Amino acid sequence: MAINWTDAREHAFRDACLDWSRLVGLRRDMLPPERPDRGPDYAPIFVHLKPVDDMQAARRRLRDLVGQDDSPLRMDDTERAALVARIDDPQANPNLPDDYMLYRRIGTADNLHDDLFEVIDSGCPVQMADAPMPPEPAGPVPPSPTPGAPIVGIIDDGIGFLNARFCRGTAPRRTRFHALWLQALEQQATTPKGTLAGRILDTAEIDDMLARGDESASYAALNAQIYPGKTRDETGFATTHGTHVLDLAAGADPEDSLDPARDWPLLGVQLPPESIDDTSGTWVESYLVMGLRWILRQAAKVDATAPVIVNVSLGVLAGPKDGTHFVEHQMAREVQTWEEATGQPVRLVWAFGNSYRSSQVARLMPSDTPEHLDWHVQPDDETASFIEIHCRGGTSADLQVGLTAPDGTASGLTQLQPGEIRSLERRDGAALARIYHVPARKRDKETEQQACYVLALAPTRGQKAGEPEAPAGAWTVSVQGPGEVLMQVQRDDAIRGAEARGRQSYLDHPAAYDWDAGRAAYVAPGTGPISDAGCHNAYVAADCRQVFSVGAAQESARTALPEVGNYRPAPYSGEGASWSLPGPSVAARIGSGPFSTGIRAAGTLSGSTRRLAGTSAAAGCLTRALALSSTRIIANTQNPDSTRLEDIDPAYLVPTGTQDARLGEALVNVPDLLPAN
Repeated sequence: MAINWTDAREHAFRDACLDWSRLVGLRRDMLPPERPDRGPDYAPIFVHLKPVDDMQAARRRLRDLVGQDDSPLRMDDTERAALVARIDDPQANPNLPDDYMLYRRIGTADNLHDDLFEVIDSGCPVQMADAPMPPEPAGPVPPSPTPGAPIVGIIDDGIGFLNARFCRGTAPRRTRFHALWLQALEQQATTPKGTLAGRILDTAEIDDMLARGDESASYAALNAQIYPGKTRDETGFATTHGTHVLDLAAGADPEDSLDPARDWPLLGVQLPPESIDDTSGTWVESYLVMGLRWILRQAAKVDATAPVIVNVSLGVLAGPKDGTHFVEHQMAREVQTWEEATGQPVRLVWAFGNSYRSSQVARLMPSDTPEHLDWHVQPDDETASFIEIHCRGGTSADLQVGLTAPDGTASGLTQLQPGEIRSLERRDGAALARIYHVPARKRDKETEQQACYVLALAPTRGQKAGEPEAPAGAWTVSVQGPGEVLMQVQRDDAIRGAEARGRQSYLDHPAAYDWDAGRAAYVAPGTGPISDAGCHNAYVAADCRQVFSVGAAQESARTALPEVGNYRPAPYSGEGASWSLPGPSVAARIGSGPFSTGIRAAGTLSGSTRRLAGTSAAAGCLTRALALSSTRIIANTQNPDSTRLEDIDPAYLVPTGTQDARLGEALVNVPDLLPAN
């Protein structure tokens, strides 16, 4: 079927990836077998109440709006609880900002509530019933039995919360979880003890499951109730990411009285599987922000003076990487304002990313002559593919962008206005590719995410017969304009067991590769524009004292490669950039050579163990080191001039001599977590 590029036109969208993913999803829904219609679509929106003389009146108005049956606004119970608490006691933490996550029915005019709130960001639309049954509330969050002990929180995928490593005592076992939010897509509103987004397990309910003894059966029953026929049941697997990372961060033998982690309270958020399956990050952002806000509010109930260390070992590849992306900006703002407003110390730990030598980033200086780069999109990719194009030293308004399909159908260089698009369409009007010029977005008075271009492709293999498919192969991206241009491919791989099978696209160029002595292959960046600089997680660049990012290190006896002491960066651990941040805050040892399979920690079920490599494992190790150093964190909360390294007990810091930027400022080493050689 013939395909052609449309002319530039205005298009209403806030986020290019969300807009394109929604188009792909709607096209699938229209093909047989169609999903049953269970209600309208709602988009999650993060809002800030506009300052007025009577903020209590504004809060009450918002509370009433989300409670009306005919209102276009909905609110998850966890967010509504925060709103009601502000109304009931306005003097409690009065310096916390009036920010809330809402759901707004698709089709609602953007300006309908302009007098009440400002929309900061929006998320992936979800389908939910108009009038769900009111959920039964979870039980109260119990206070810490060990006041002053650090509280460890985790936001992850697949948390084996019944594992003995997260319990106190043995006869009977009692959970260390003070609350656990099993998030799900919002149509699960009728779940007992639920929220609009899943189900909250309280301590008594987890203890009841522990008393029954069959961990597998308990997970299976929960998965059938919360995720009926939707996607993978992660806790049905022998190895789960969240279990492994949490064990590194806070796991303990309940019989080991010498391990201080045995008394650390735990809080957890298990993300909706569908949001993790989409590795581009399209779905997960709103759940990450809601999860962090919920953890902080529960931590105040557990012990309002104890330090809270929250691990988030997740990330995406593409973004501005300057602290202005919504997730990195908002989550940094949440922990900073919480600590300032309540006095409770908070630390947020991110994994730095595993995309070194992956051909995902390019730096071009097109000037007056166009630069061209191949974008290889693989066959049998059931997910959308994206590239972000950012300008340094210039603006996207001066940039011309072009995209050419593998068959030679070319858009030609085009200069779009912010908010405009061009589409590659079949004769029947189905779009296979699109060029977006994304407008700048204000995050707060001081922070603005600059305008950028986004290139979007349809899947190369549809999940349903008749679904529009983009051709696989080498697409050519062309740019021309002043200043440095950064091109980044978004993450698009497949999670084990996910319904949609993603395949990672990558950049290519005739001068792309050189010899890499460490890997004994031509995978090092050559003289062309493809670069490792900036191949790190796009969520880690916010400049915030409370936020850490962690790279991965390996112990090595080799001297032929640049090393720091006896350590060198793991071959996958990301690299910083001069235009972003120079590297991770620190690195942690999680292997002992090129053939290491990682560090051993708990499998899903009690008594089982697995090995995990990656900066996720490193982030788990740093989380434990920070928790072990909790008294230093408390002291540093009163010292605004303290540094991140001063949060960590020197006993867990390894002198490194000459620094390698991929290792950050120091190496963190927790002896009890060292893997066997």
